[in-house]
Amino acid sequence: MSTAPEFRIAVPTTIDEARAFLVGATPPNRSFTQLQNFSEERIDRALRLGLRNPAWVWAATSDAGDRIGVVAGWGAAGRETPFVLDFLSLPGDRPEVSRALLERAARDSQRPGELPLELIHFLPMDSATDDPDVASLIDLLERTGFRMLVRRHRYRMTVADAEVRIPPTALRFEQVADAEDPRLVQVFEQILVGSLDAHDVANLQEADLHQVAVDTVVENLDIDPIDAWFLAHDAAGDAVGLVIGGLRGGPEIGSASFIGVSNLHRGKGYAGQLLGWITARMIDAGAAVIVGETDDQNFPMAAAFTKIGYPHTESRIDFRYSSPDPG
Repeated sequence: MSTAPEFRIAVPTTIDEARAFLVGATPPNRSFTQLQNFSEERIDRALRLGLRNPAWVWAATSDAGDRIGVVAGWGAAGRETPFVLDFLSLPGDRPEVSRALLERAARDSQRPGELPLELIHFLPMDSATDDPDVASLIDLLERTGFRMLVRRHRYRMTVADAEVRIPPTALRFEQVADAEDPRLVQVFEQILVGSLDAHDVANLQEADLHQVAVDTVVENLDIDPIDAWFLAHDAAGDAVGLVIGGLRGGPEIGSASFIGVSNLHRGKGYAGQLLGWITARMIDAGAAVIVGETDDQNFPMAAAFTKIGYPHTESRIDFRYSSPDPG
Protein backbone atom coordinates (compact mmCIF):
# COMPACT_ATOMS: atom_id res chain seq x y z
CA MET A 1 0.00 0.00 0.00
CA SER A 2 1.44 3.38 -0.98
CA THR A 3 1.80 6.10 1.60
CA ALA A 4 1.27 9.83 1.22
CA PRO A 5 4.46 11.83 0.58
CA GLU A 6 6.04 13.46 3.58
CA PHE A 7 6.25 16.77 1.75
CA ARG A 8 4.81 18.57 -1.23
CA ILE A 9 6.13 21.42 -3.34
CA ALA A 10 3.98 24.54 -3.48
CA VAL A 11 4.29 27.45 -5.92
CA PRO A 12 2.53 30.59 -4.63
CA THR A 13 0.17 32.54 -6.83
CA THR A 14 0.23 35.89 -4.99
CA ILE A 15 2.91 38.19 -3.61
CA ASP A 16 1.58 37.69 -0.07
CA GLU A 17 1.89 33.92 -0.39
CA ALA A 18 5.39 34.23 -1.82
CA ARG A 19 6.41 36.57 0.99
CA ALA A 20 5.13 34.12 3.60
CA PHE A 21 7.44 31.43 2.21
CA LEU A 22 10.49 33.71 1.87
CA VAL A 23 10.44 35.79 5.07
CA GLY A 24 12.00 33.89 7.93
CA ALA A 25 13.73 31.34 5.70
CA THR A 26 17.19 30.34 6.94
CA PRO A 27 20.12 31.54 4.79
CA PRO A 28 22.68 28.89 3.84
CA ASN A 29 25.56 30.83 5.43
CA ARG A 30 26.40 34.15 7.08
CA SER A 31 27.95 35.93 4.11
CA PHE A 32 26.87 39.55 3.76
CA THR A 33 24.99 39.05 0.50
CA GLN A 34 23.14 35.96 1.76
CA LEU A 35 22.01 37.85 4.87
CA GLN A 36 21.02 40.81 2.72
CA ASN A 37 19.02 38.70 0.24
CA PHE A 38 17.21 36.93 3.07
CA SER A 39 16.35 40.17 4.89
CA GLU A 40 12.72 41.19 5.08
CA GLU A 41 13.50 44.58 3.53
CA ARG A 42 15.24 43.07 0.49
CA ILE A 43 12.52 40.44 0.02
CA ASP A 44 9.78 43.07 0.09
CA ARG A 45 11.64 45.32 -2.35
CA ALA A 46 12.32 42.49 -4.80
CA LEU A 47 8.68 41.38 -4.77
CA ARG A 48 7.46 44.96 -5.16
CA LEU A 49 9.70 45.62 -8.17
CA GLY A 50 9.06 42.26 -9.82
CA LEU A 51 12.66 41.10 -9.36
CA ARG A 52 11.12 38.14 -7.57
CA ASN A 53 7.91 36.71 -8.94
CA PRO A 54 5.57 34.39 -7.00
CA ALA A 55 5.91 31.92 -9.90
CA TRP A 56 9.68 31.84 -9.20
CA VAL A 57 9.25 30.62 -5.62
CA TRP A 58 9.18 26.90 -4.81
CA ALA A 59 8.52 25.82 -1.22
CA ALA A 60 8.56 22.33 0.25
CA THR A 61 5.94 22.00 2.97
CA SER A 62 4.98 19.19 5.29
CA ASP A 63 1.53 17.63 5.31
CA ALA A 64 0.79 19.97 8.21
CA GLY A 65 1.71 22.97 6.06
CA ASP A 66 5.04 23.76 7.74
CA ARG A 67 7.81 25.09 5.52
CA ILE A 68 10.70 22.64 5.12
CA GLY A 69 12.74 24.41 2.46
CA VAL A 70 12.47 27.04 -0.24
CA VAL A 71 14.20 27.96 -3.52
CA ALA A 72 13.59 31.22 -5.37
CA GLY A 73 14.75 32.87 -8.57
CA TRP A 74 15.68 36.44 -9.45
CA GLY A 75 15.04 38.18 -12.75
CA ALA A 76 13.51 41.19 -14.46
CA ALA A 77 9.92 42.36 -14.15
CA GLY A 78 7.76 41.06 -16.96
CA ARG A 79 9.85 37.99 -17.75
CA GLU A 80 8.28 34.55 -17.68
CA THR A 81 11.32 32.89 -16.13
CA PRO A 82 14.14 34.08 -13.83
CA PHE A 83 17.72 34.77 -14.84
CA VAL A 84 19.11 32.72 -11.99
CA LEU A 85 18.21 30.73 -8.91
CA ASP A 86 19.87 32.59 -6.06
CA PHE A 87 17.77 32.01 -2.94
CA LEU A 88 18.43 28.58 -1.40
CA SER A 89 17.15 27.52 2.00
CA LEU A 90 17.55 23.76 1.89
CA PRO A 91 17.13 21.23 4.71
CA GLY A 92 20.55 19.69 5.27
CA ASP A 93 19.04 16.55 6.79
CA ARG A 94 16.53 16.00 3.97
CA PRO A 95 18.46 15.57 0.71
CA GLU A 96 15.40 14.16 -1.04
CA VAL A 97 13.53 17.38 -0.29
CA SER A 98 16.43 19.55 -1.46
CA ARG A 99 16.80 17.64 -4.70
CA ALA A 100 13.06 17.71 -5.41
CA LEU A 101 12.99 21.46 -4.87
CA LEU A 102 15.96 22.11 -7.13
CA GLU A 103 14.67 19.82 -9.88
CA ARG A 104 11.24 21.46 -9.85
CA ALA A 105 12.74 24.96 -9.87
CA ALA A 106 15.06 24.06 -12.76
CA ARG A 107 12.26 22.45 -14.75
CA ASP A 108 9.97 25.45 -14.33
CA SER A 109 12.74 27.95 -15.13
CA GLN A 110 14.01 26.63 -18.45
CA ARG A 111 14.28 29.30 -21.13
CA PRO A 112 13.92 27.73 -24.59
CA GLY A 113 16.17 29.43 -27.09
CA GLU A 114 18.02 31.41 -24.40
CA LEU A 115 21.23 30.93 -22.46
CA PRO A 116 21.18 28.04 -19.96
CA LEU A 117 19.63 28.53 -16.53
CA GLU A 118 22.18 29.44 -13.87
CA LEU A 119 22.33 29.16 -10.11
CA ILE A 120 24.55 31.41 -8.01
CA HIS A 121 25.66 30.85 -4.45
CA PHE A 122 27.38 33.47 -2.28
CA LEU A 123 30.00 32.46 0.31
CA PRO A 124 32.14 34.16 2.92
CA MET A 125 35.46 35.02 1.29
CA ASP A 126 37.46 32.39 3.20
CA SER A 127 35.10 29.48 2.44
CA ALA A 128 36.84 26.78 0.42
CA THR A 129 35.01 24.56 -2.06
CA ASP A 130 36.14 21.53 -0.04
CA ASP A 131 34.63 22.82 3.22
CA PRO A 132 32.12 20.13 4.26
CA ASP A 133 29.00 22.29 3.93
CA VAL A 134 30.11 23.78 0.61
CA ALA A 135 31.24 20.42 -0.79
CA SER A 136 27.94 18.85 0.24
CA LEU A 137 25.96 21.56 -1.58
CA ILE A 138 28.12 21.23 -4.69
CA ASP A 139 27.58 17.46 -4.69
CA LEU A 140 23.82 17.93 -4.33
CA LEU A 141 23.72 20.47 -7.15
CA GLU A 142 25.77 18.28 -9.46
CA ARG A 143 23.48 15.30 -8.82
CA THR A 144 20.55 17.59 -9.62
CA GLY A 145 22.03 18.66 -12.94
CA PHE A 146 23.88 21.87 -12.06
CA ARG A 147 27.51 21.91 -13.16
CA MET A 148 29.97 24.25 -11.46
CA LEU A 149 31.09 26.87 -13.97
CA VAL A 150 33.29 29.29 -12.07
CA ARG A 151 34.12 30.81 -8.72
CA ARG A 152 34.17 34.60 -8.59
CA HIS A 153 35.61 37.40 -6.44
CA ARG A 154 32.91 39.71 -5.10
CA TYR A 155 33.89 43.23 -4.07
CA ARG A 156 31.99 45.61 -1.82
CA MET A 157 33.41 49.09 -1.40
CA THR A 158 32.10 51.35 1.36
CA VAL A 159 33.07 54.69 -0.14
CA ALA A 160 33.54 56.54 3.15
CA ASP A 161 36.00 53.91 4.38
CA ALA A 162 37.89 53.19 1.15
CA GLU A 163 41.08 54.61 -0.27
CA VAL A 164 39.69 55.24 -3.72
CA ARG A 165 42.39 55.67 -6.35
CA ILE A 166 40.99 56.71 -9.75
CA PRO A 167 43.57 56.22 -12.55
CA PRO A 168 43.91 59.04 -15.06
CA THR A 169 42.43 58.44 -18.50
CA ALA A 170 42.39 60.17 -21.86
CA LEU A 171 39.45 58.06 -23.01
CA ARG A 172 36.20 59.71 -24.00
CA PHE A 173 33.04 58.09 -22.65
CA GLU A 174 29.78 58.20 -24.59
CA GLN A 175 26.49 57.33 -22.92
CA VAL A 176 24.57 54.98 -25.20
CA ALA A 177 21.12 56.34 -26.07
CA ASP A 178 19.61 53.52 -28.13
CA ALA A 179 19.39 49.87 -27.10
CA GLU A 180 19.33 49.00 -30.82
CA ASP A 181 22.64 50.76 -31.50
CA PRO A 182 24.53 48.31 -33.78
CA ARG A 183 27.82 49.30 -32.17
CA LEU A 184 26.86 47.34 -29.06
CA VAL A 185 26.93 43.99 -30.82
CA GLN A 186 30.08 45.03 -32.65
CA VAL A 187 31.98 45.95 -29.51
CA PHE A 188 30.79 42.80 -27.73
CA GLU A 189 32.11 40.70 -30.61
CA GLN A 190 35.52 42.28 -30.01
CA ILE A 191 35.29 41.90 -26.23
CA LEU A 192 34.37 38.22 -26.51
CA VAL A 193 37.46 37.35 -28.57
CA GLY A 194 40.07 36.06 -26.10
CA SER A 195 37.82 36.80 -23.10
CA LEU A 196 38.96 35.37 -19.76
CA ASP A 197 35.38 35.28 -18.46
CA ALA A 198 34.20 31.68 -17.92
CA HIS A 199 30.66 32.55 -18.98
CA ASP A 200 31.93 33.93 -22.29
CA VAL A 201 34.10 30.87 -22.89
CA ALA A 202 31.19 28.51 -22.16
CA ASN A 203 28.78 30.49 -24.36
CA LEU A 204 31.20 30.48 -27.28
CA GLN A 205 31.31 26.69 -27.09
CA GLU A 206 27.56 26.60 -27.68
CA ALA A 207 27.08 29.26 -30.40
CA ASP A 208 28.99 31.40 -32.87
CA LEU A 209 30.58 34.72 -31.97
CA HIS A 210 27.85 36.93 -33.45
CA GLN A 211 25.01 35.06 -31.74
CA VAL A 212 26.76 35.11 -28.37
CA ALA A 213 27.32 38.87 -28.77
CA VAL A 214 23.63 39.39 -29.55
CA ASP A 215 22.56 37.23 -26.60
CA THR A 216 24.98 39.02 -24.27
CA VAL A 217 23.61 42.43 -25.23
CA VAL A 218 20.05 41.26 -24.58
CA GLU A 219 20.97 39.66 -21.26
CA ASN A 220 22.76 42.77 -20.00
CA LEU A 221 19.91 45.04 -21.11
CA ASP A 222 17.56 42.94 -18.99
CA ILE A 223 19.74 43.73 -15.97
CA ASP A 224 20.80 47.34 -16.55
CA PRO A 225 18.94 50.10 -18.44
CA ILE A 226 20.51 51.58 -21.53
CA ASP A 227 21.38 54.82 -19.72
CA ALA A 228 23.90 52.81 -17.66
CA TRP A 229 25.87 51.82 -20.79
CA PHE A 230 28.94 53.79 -21.91
CA LEU A 231 31.23 53.26 -24.90
CA ALA A 232 34.85 54.24 -24.33
CA HIS A 233 36.70 55.85 -27.26
CA ASP A 234 40.40 56.58 -27.69
CA ALA A 235 41.90 59.71 -29.25
CA ALA A 236 41.46 58.25 -32.74
CA GLY A 237 37.75 57.79 -32.11
CA ASP A 238 37.89 53.99 -31.98
CA ALA A 239 35.63 52.20 -29.50
CA VAL A 240 38.11 50.47 -27.17
CA GLY A 241 35.61 49.04 -24.70
CA LEU A 242 32.31 49.17 -22.90
CA VAL A 243 31.41 49.85 -19.29
CA ILE A 244 28.02 49.31 -17.66
CA GLY A 245 27.27 50.66 -14.21
CA GLY A 246 25.22 52.99 -12.08
CA LEU A 247 23.07 53.25 -8.99
CA ARG A 248 21.09 50.05 -8.63
CA GLY A 249 19.55 48.19 -5.70
CA GLY A 250 18.89 51.44 -3.81
CA PRO A 251 19.50 55.18 -4.12
CA GLU A 252 23.00 54.95 -2.62
CA ILE A 253 24.10 51.52 -3.94
CA GLY A 254 26.20 51.41 -7.08
CA SER A 255 27.06 48.43 -9.26
CA ALA A 256 30.04 48.15 -11.59
CA SER A 257 28.09 45.64 -13.65
CA PHE A 258 30.35 45.12 -16.65
CA ILE A 259 33.83 46.11 -17.79
CA GLY A 260 34.95 44.94 -21.23
CA VAL A 261 37.93 45.87 -23.39
CA SER A 262 38.12 45.16 -27.13
CA ASN A 263 40.61 42.47 -28.10
CA LEU A 264 42.10 45.05 -30.47
CA HIS A 265 43.05 47.37 -27.59
CA ARG A 266 44.17 45.18 -24.72
CA GLY A 267 47.42 45.61 -22.83
CA LYS A 268 47.05 49.39 -22.43
CA GLY A 269 45.54 49.52 -18.94
CA TYR A 270 42.06 50.30 -20.22
CA ALA A 271 40.27 47.87 -17.87
CA GLY A 272 41.40 49.88 -14.86
CA GLN A 273 40.53 53.15 -16.58
CA LEU A 274 37.00 51.95 -17.41
CA LEU A 275 36.46 50.72 -13.87
CA GLY A 276 37.93 53.91 -12.40
CA TRP A 277 35.76 56.14 -14.56
CA ILE A 278 32.49 54.39 -13.69
CA THR A 279 33.52 54.28 -10.02
CA ALA A 280 34.08 58.05 -9.96
CA ARG A 281 30.79 58.62 -11.77
CA MET A 282 28.85 56.56 -9.22
CA ILE A 283 30.53 58.30 -6.29
CA ASP A 284 29.64 61.68 -7.82
CA ALA A 285 26.04 60.44 -8.12
CA GLY A 286 25.93 59.72 -4.39
CA ALA A 287 26.87 56.06 -4.14
CA ALA A 288 27.75 55.12 -0.57
CA VAL A 289 28.44 51.48 -1.46
CA ILE A 290 29.62 50.03 -4.78
CA VAL A 291 29.75 46.34 -5.65
CA GLY A 292 31.49 44.48 -8.45
CA GLU A 293 32.64 40.99 -9.42
CA THR A 294 35.11 39.11 -11.57
CA ASP A 295 36.18 35.50 -12.05
CA ASP A 296 38.85 34.23 -9.66
CA GLN A 297 41.12 33.50 -12.64
CA ASN A 298 40.63 36.89 -14.32
CA PHE A 299 43.80 38.28 -12.80
CA PRO A 300 43.94 41.54 -14.81
CA MET A 301 40.42 42.53 -13.75
CA ALA A 302 41.02 41.47 -10.16
CA ALA A 303 44.16 43.62 -10.13
CA ALA A 304 42.14 46.60 -11.42
CA PHE A 305 39.58 46.27 -8.62
CA THR A 306 42.35 46.08 -6.01
CA LYS A 307 44.31 49.01 -7.46
CA ILE A 308 41.27 51.29 -7.38
CA GLY A 309 40.47 50.37 -3.79
CA TYR A 310 37.74 47.72 -3.90
CA PRO A 311 38.12 45.21 -1.04
CA HIS A 312 37.49 41.56 -1.86
CA THR A 313 34.74 40.74 0.63
CA GLU A 314 33.02 37.55 -0.55
CA SER A 315 33.08 34.75 -3.06
CA ARG A 316 30.40 33.52 -5.46
CA ILE A 317 30.07 30.17 -7.20
CA ASP A 318 28.16 30.01 -10.48
CA PHE A 319 26.50 26.82 -11.75
CA ARG A 320 24.78 25.99 -15.05
CA TYR A 321 21.93 23.55 -15.44
CA SER A 322 22.09 20.71 -17.91
CA SER A 323 20.17 17.68 -16.66
CA PRO A 324 20.03 15.65 -13.45
CA ASP A 325 22.10 12.55 -12.99
CA PRO A 326 20.03 9.35 -12.83
CA GLY A 327 19.53 7.72 -9.48
